[in-house]
Amino acid sequence: MQENHIIKPLHKVLHMVRVEVRGKGDDYHVKTLLAWLSELKEFLEGELRERVEVGFVEVDSKCPLLYVDGELVFEGLPGEEGYLIEIIRSARDARRATA
Repeated sequence: MQENHIIKPLHKVLHMVRVEVRGKGDDYHVKTLLAWLSELKEFLEGELRERVEVGFVEVDSKCPLLYVDGELVFEGLPGEEGYLIEIIRSARDARRATA
């Protein structure tokens, strides 16, 4: 007797997107941005079909600085999580266009 197995499609991961937040670790906006990235990491990996690595660097800054693959792409806290997704997606797409 054959068993039926449900096989989930695997996303082919070709590259990695490095998202880095720089700022003061005790800053509310930095903490919020890092929390959003933690919550969205799995979703972003599915959307981008790339592994997403999130990092933090403590720097003396008045607001959070968001870097994607080493490039500064946003200063401050985006108005909502959806805007954050679009910032990361746009930065990744720009990187691909120049590669």
